[in-house]
Amino acid sequence: MDVVSKSHLTCQEMKRRFLRRKFLLLLAIVCIILYISGKVFVVNVGSDEMNLYFNLRDYSDNVVHTELNFRRSKRTPIRLVKNINCAAILRGDKTEIVKAQELMKNESRKRIADTDYIKMTANCDSFKRNRFYSNYFPSKEEADFPIAYSILLYKDVEQAERLLRAIYTPQNYFCLHVDADSKKEVHDAIQSISNCFDNVFVVSRKEYMVYAGFTRLQADLNCMENLLQRGKDWKYFINLPSQEFPLKTNMEIVKILQIYNGANDIEGLTGNRRLEYRYKHRFVYKHVNDKTKPKTFKTNQKKDDPPYNITVVKGSAYGIFSRDFVDYIINNKIARELLDWYRDVLSPDEYYWATLNYNHHIGTPGSYYKGKPDNKPWLAAFAGWGGVSPCHGKFVRGVCVFGVGDLEALSHKHHLFANKFHIDYQPYALDCLEEWHLNRTADGGLKSLNTSYYESLPFIKRVKGR
Repeated sequence: MDVVSKSHLTCQEMKRRFLRRKFLLLLAIVCIILYISGKVFVVNVGSDEMNLYFNLRDYSDNVVHTELNFRRSKRTPIRLVKNINCAAILRGDKTEIVKAQELMKNESRKRIADTDYIKMTANCDSFKRNRFYSNYFPSKEEADFPIAYSILLYKDVEQAERLLRAIYTPQNYFCLHVDADSKKEVHDAIQSISNCFDNVFVVSRKEYMVYAGFTRLQADLNCMENLLQRGKDWKYFINLPSQEFPLKTNMEIVKILQIYNGANDIEGLTGNRRLEYRYKHRFVYKHVNDKTKPKTFKTNQKKDDPPYNITVVKGSAYGIFSRDFVDYIINNKIARELLDWYRDVLSPDEYYWATLNYNHHIGTPGSYYKGKPDNKPWLAAFAGWGGVSPCHGKFVRGVCVFGVGDLEALSHKHHLFANKFHIDYQPYALDCLEEWHLNRTADGGLKSLNTSYYESLPFIKRVKGR
């Protein structure tokens, strides 16, 4: 090979090495910039300026949306609410509670209109980023234990969406039921939200909800059936009204349900607490006028006893149901015949689950409690009943609508959810609970969960030898 050829190869090799080094240098600079940007983001996260970025409460010109990182790493708690100190309220600070109550008397806030959700979901990536759905990174334990939910609503899309966001993880399943009588913009908004997710869907058959009527129970059954078809791997089903909010993080709920080990958590009431007048006579629907929904009325026709020597047990419309229990409800002959018996009962949603769960002779899956149903702890949802629990909000039909003064007590409950909140009543109550729940989720630990309490519950399915 001559000298010219050798010189040419050497130049080519030098050029390749120079370009390679240049590329590596550029790559290093980009990595350093990204690293510094991340550091700056973390350092500034607690500043007053950045509070605007993390305000999930308002959808207004005063709020700038950016991404939250829900990775399992400890960090300084984020303040979502800038006008009051939610952490102090959760500690029961009376001065801060009074301050919040005074502010809410005169403060006006801009709510997210139902039609706004239709616009926001036109770009799903933007919606999930701005509403903080795309930043949740579940642990392996959570990923291996998906949960199915139903959410029932008839108005206030924003409150339902905030509940969905609080319990959302990529591996869970969510069935949304909108009352068939709801306004068109409510239906359109919920459909638009569900279109942005593979694991969120609108129920295939919507019911015209009648207060204390059978359609309320049928709505849950419709979601149960859809969830069995759509998700082959979820372990538990939890039914929720849109006015509930979680008191536990997803990781905590997973841990609790693992301790349940297939047991249902369903309320049971017997004796005089069953309110026999509701099921001893038939109830029928009647239209009072053309402008309102039909109402239920008691007839003089007595009902026969339930089939299969079943004893009626009353409970809550809401519960925590194992997958096997849900499959039994949808597919078992006894369950379906009992369902038919409940069609002309007043408020059958408060009887059906409990009756199935506490009649052990019919072989209901997930029913391991053998004592008196009234003595069994029920932890699906905490409600403040008039004459029983203190209420710092207001009572509506005998149930407390929680206010800011209730948050300290709620934060110490063993229950998974709290019922109920109204988005237009003492809104800081929901805001501060949301901030508290977000920070507990971001912390990612179980240090505040009293697992020994759940392990000692009398209705869980115990491992042999324990």
